[in-house]
Amino acid sequence: MEEQVISLSEIFEALKKRWIMIVAITLTATIISGVISFFVIDPVYEASTKVFIGKEESDDAAYNSSDINMYQQLLQTYAQAIKTKDLVNRAISGLSYDELEASSVVDALTVNPISSTQILEIKYKSKDAEEAKDVLKGITDEFIVTAKELVPNGNVRVIEEVELPENPVSPNKKMNIAIAFLLGLMVSVGLVFLLEYLDNTYKNKDQLEKELGIPVLGAIPDIESI
Repeated sequence: MEEQVISLSEIFEALKKRWIMIVAITLTATIISGVISFFVIDPVYEASTKVFIGKEESDDAAYNSSDINMYQQLLQTYAQAIKTKDLVNRAISGLSYDELEASSVVDALTVNPISSTQILEIKYKSKDAEEAKDVLKGITDEFIVTAKELVPNGNVRVIEEVELPENPVSPNKKMNIAIAFLLGLMVSVGLVFLLEYLDNTYKNKDQLEKELGIPVLGAIPDIESI
């Protein structure tokens, strides 16, 4: 059986014939994504801070490479200590956000030990920018107190203060709209090719001669009714 080859002209003709459907599906997907991104999904804000982990400032002993390695390894311990419910409970107990629960705060909290440094990056996400700042500030302050209890000769110092986040980190409206546009375009073009594949009628004599391999001897004209 001879393999059927589709020419570029046939592809362009199929797209041209159903261009309205392509535009309609693409625009619909884009508009729906825009409406959801701007009016349905609540914006989420992220506050962040960085703390340095090192030796006690009053310690007169030399600061050597073994000390650096020890505190770098200690970052992992501190990262786990920050994300404990007891610490979080103490941190939010003095805040005016009564609806907050330690478990939900822990889930929204991210602690990243920065590789090959003595720095911890702490982030907290919330739908309220003020809450994001206040909660992270409370957690950081409580962590400094707890760290002193865990390692008495250690020094935890904030090197990047918590600031009020001005712009939400999600949803990414531009990205959502761009993805919806591309998906709508791909789906609509795929649907066009599917409809063309399911359509087994012959549209002109050239197509008939190509498919059957025989010449067309005559054609019946389409006569409009009077």
